[in-house]
Amino acid sequence: MFEAMQNFIQVVEAGSFSAASQVLNKNASSVARQIDKLEQQLGARLFNRSTRRLELTLAGQGFYQQSLDIMAAIEEAKHSVQQKCDEIKGQIAISAFDSYGRMRITPLLPRFCETYPQTQVALSLSNSVVDLYESHFDLAIRHGRPSDSNLIMRRLQIDTAKLVAAPEYLAKHPPIEHPDDLKQHNCLTLHRQRQHTYWYFQQEHHQHKIKVTGSLSACGGEPLIQWLKEGLGITLISEWIVADALASGELVEVLPDWQGQLNSNEAPSIYMVWTQAAAQKPAVRSMIEFLTEHLGSL
Repeated sequence: MFEAMQNFIQVVEAGSFSAASQVLNKNASSVARQIDKLEQQLGARLFNRSTRRLELTLAGQGFYQQSLDIMAAIEEAKHSVQQKCDEIKGQIAISAFDSYGRMRITPLLPRFCETYPQTQVALSLSNSVVDLYESHFDLAIRHGRPSDSNLIMRRLQIDTAKLVAAPEYLAKHPPIEHPDDLKQHNCLTLHRQRQHTYWYFQQEHHQHKIKVTGSLSACGGEPLIQWLKEGLGITLISEWIVADALASGELVEVLPDWQGQLNSNEAPSIYMVWTQAAAQKPAVRSMIEFLTEHLGSL
């Protein structure tokens, strides 16, 4: 209806469909059909038409004035938003742990800069925990709840895990109907300085702790995904890492009726944290709201 309203205003101001069509760069018949459709939607005739003249009806006069008011309000709203965006300027430095920053933060930042063209964003990918008080960073994305209670924090998502494998791997190996069946499989694991690796599964009140072994392990999730796609094994991994591969069908979820975890505690969450000083910067506040909108799942 918005486009039809714009065309209606142009017809009124031009005085005819043909004159309006030249301004709108459309066929006169197309403009006339759009006005016909608008009248049907409104349930009222807007014009009295004749071969010589095009006059507004009483309903048309009222709708014309309301349409002008609506368009003026839209323009004012656009100007307000644009003015606000113009006011958001400056540098924003973000530290994010490697895999999440690479897969989830990196693709979003160009969109932020497009919305706020006077900002400059610097992203650092590292699994080291930066000191937001001593460093130049404004925001940090961390895995697990920060221990510093003086930091302001916002949970972006719960880090749930999925047991996944490639269809080709599952077709060539024994079926997996229970967590205990994983003992017969090549389990690809996140490398930790422990003698053994355990995966934890829960279904209602049933809990299982499974010791898993495999030929390959990695410090991050991306090598595991590559090996999975090559059909080399099965893994339990954060859902956000495999979401795209699951959506494309490259990987499939195994034991979907069981909730898997990489440790015996409650599933950790991913947090965005910042200091009171950083929150004073309009650009940082805009980034906080932007990331919350696109990543937040509270």
